[in-house]
Amino acid sequence: MEITAGIRDILISLYLLVGLVLALAMLVFTFLLYKATKGVIGSLTRTVQNLEKVSESAVEYVSKPLEEGASLGSVAGNMFGFAAGFIAGMRGRKVSKEDSDVESKLRRWIPFI
Repeated sequence: MEITAGIRDILISLYLLVGLVLALAMLVFTFLLYKATKGVIGSLTRTVQNLEKVSESAVEYVSKPLEEGASLGSVAGNMFGFAAGFIAGMRGRKVSKEDSDVESKLRRWIPFI
């Protein structure tokens, strides 16, 4: 009887120890889950704030000038003219083998010089 009582006491102690370790592990897991959730919520908050800034900029720099009299055609024409000039500037300055000085390399990358 003393052997079974000793084994029973050892098993009860082991079960209590395993329960304590599992409870601590669950506590740590819950804390880490809380921190991760808090980080995700913070990231979403920053994203929403950035979207708010972008939408405010779009209203201020696109909608208000259109309301004040600049037509959509003139804005689109200006954008197309800028893009066409930029592309034409890049195409017109091809590098040759004898152009190895710094100024010609700079002109190749900055088309308006």
